[in-house]
Amino acid sequence: MSMKWDTRFLGLAAHISGWSKDPSSQVGAVITDGNRIISLGYNGFAAGVEDAESRLSNRECKLNLTIHAEENAMIFAKRDLRGCTVYVTHPPCPRCASKLIQEEIGRVVYINPSRDFLSRWADDIELSQQMYGEAGVEMTGYEVDQVNVEDAQITVAPGGFFTKILSRLLRL
Repeated sequence: MSMKWDTRFLGLAAHISGWSKDPSSQVGAVITDGNRIISLGYNGFAAGVEDAESRLSNRECKLNLTIHAEENAMIFAKRDLRGCTVYVTHPPCPRCASKLIQEEIGRVVYINPSRDFLSRWADDIELSQQMYGEAGVEMTGYEVDQVNVEDAQITVAPGGFFTKILSRLLRL
C-alpha cells in the first residue's frame, strides 16, 4: 500500500475517532483489504449500554465498559480478516494486539505516539510490537505531520476539525 493510501486511511481513522464520547481518549480504527474499506470502529460502550457522564468520567468504570476501536472494527467486519490491514490513531494495546494477531491481520498502521502518550503507555506498546514481531505482523508508524488533510481527503470544517481531533488524540 502506498503512503498516499496509508495517510488517507489514517485520516479516516482520525475522523472516526471523533465519534467516540470518551472525554479523554478518542480512538478510531479502519480495517481494509487493499484499498477497500471492510469495517470502521471507535472506542465506546456496547450498543444499548448507557454512556452517562458519570460513567465516562469514572476512569475505572469507563475502562471496564469500553470496547476499543480495533475490537469494534473486528466485531462489525463480519468476515475473515486474514491479510487485511488495520489503521489506528494510536498503536494498539496488547489486548487489541492479541485479537488482531488471532484474526490474522497482516499489517498494523498507526500514528506514532506523542511523548506524553509514551510516558504512560510505552511498556504496553513495546509488548504489542514484540507480539507482532513474533507473529509476523507488519507494523508501520507515521508521524502526525505526515497525515494531512489532502491525503486523507477530509473536508475540514471551520475551526480546523481534523487538526483539533489529532491534537486531542495525541495531546500535542
